[in-house]
Amino acid sequence: MFKVLNRNLRYLFILNTAFGFSVQLVTPLFPLFLSNLGATASENAWVISLGGLVATTLMLPAGLFMDRLGKRNLLLSSLVVNSVIMFMMANAQTWQQVLPLFIIYSSSGALFMPARMAMITDNSTPDTRASVFGIMNSSWPLAGVVSTLISGYLIQTSGWRQVFLVGSAINAISILPSLRIEKQEVQRDSTGGGFRELFRGDTAPVLLTFFVYGILLTTAMGGINLIIPLYLVSRFSLNAQQVALFFTAQNLLSLVTQIPSGKIAERFGMKRTVITLIAMIPFLYASWHFVGDWKVMLVINTIAFGLWSMTWPATLTLLSRSVPDELTGAAFGVNITGNRLGFTLGPLIASYFYTNYSQTSPFLVSGAICLVAVLVAFKLKNTANEPSE
Repeated sequence: MFKVLNRNLRYLFILNTAFGFSVQLVTPLFPLFLSNLGATASENAWVISLGGLVATTLMLPAGLFMDRLGKRNLLLSSLVVNSVIMFMMANAQTWQQVLPLFIIYSSSGALFMPARMAMITDNSTPDTRASVFGIMNSSWPLAGVVSTLISGYLIQTSGWRQVFLVGSAINAISILPSLRIEKQEVQRDSTGGGFRELFRGDTAPVLLTFFVYGILLTTAMGGINLIIPLYLVSRFSLNAQQVALFFTAQNLLSLVTQIPSGKIAERFGMKRTVITLIAMIPFLYASWHFVGDWKVMLVINTIAFGLWSMTWPATLTLLSRSVPDELTGAAFGVNITGNRLGFTLGPLIASYFYTNYSQTSPFLVSGAICLVAVLVAFKLKNTANEPSE
């Protein structure tokens, strides 16, 4: 399975697993942390959305100037920032103190994710890229299966301080494998493709489609991720460990599906795979409105997230094939900017409906947004390697 990964990708896999572990140790249950500090659902949404907004503004510059700054340098910087910020959050006493720290914490992902994606592209061939993305993406759910369980256990037994200290330590240790990644000669223009080039020829419409598609899906996902912990605690009085099961199940299914999803996409076509997989998500999310059993919700949520995660290799491969090589880094920056913007808007929209209407209304809204995303997916560009629809 790992034969298609060269030396750099193997160390990147280790690094991504560790980084994913630290992030998922904190992020899924973070709304509960803010609630413990006295934040309301709306204040919860503002903290998470402000962090996402700042991260969004950094995504495109990180993608545009990736080669000039150095991919390995961006990875290292994100690890150092995360380690320091998590240590500081361990000592925060109010949600207002957490706000600026969370903004910086969120911004570190703006350095890590575009560099990671571009490094995968640089170290893979077009024919194997979807499979490589599938293998590399499996590191995230691999970490999440364990980290969310540990997070829930630590919260119940020791409190949030221990969660942040463990996350800080893991980020510090992760610096070691990142130093083993070899610096590569720049194969593109040193600016990674200028900003003006993004609006030339057929590139702009392609990126706009991916941008809108990403915003819509992540708006729905971002809203759901905020509401799940709050809703489960309020409606069913679940504890942190029980809420963590939702995110553990998500990661477990994603871990099982990531590698075969890349091979499926290579066989049946990237665009066709994306559309087929996401078509059921709107109805799964909307069904939460009518379900009163949290165990049934656990199954539904796991399937919905699993379907979305199976589209990752196909989406990233389709994007990398749709733009010139010199614009790949910038294209990933645009794509992740759209994703981050969705994760910024989603909590605000979900908290508005959660507070002003019914507790289940955010699930209906997320289902409707996902349905629009399915329609936009039909506009994704087929590449030369795609079978005809």
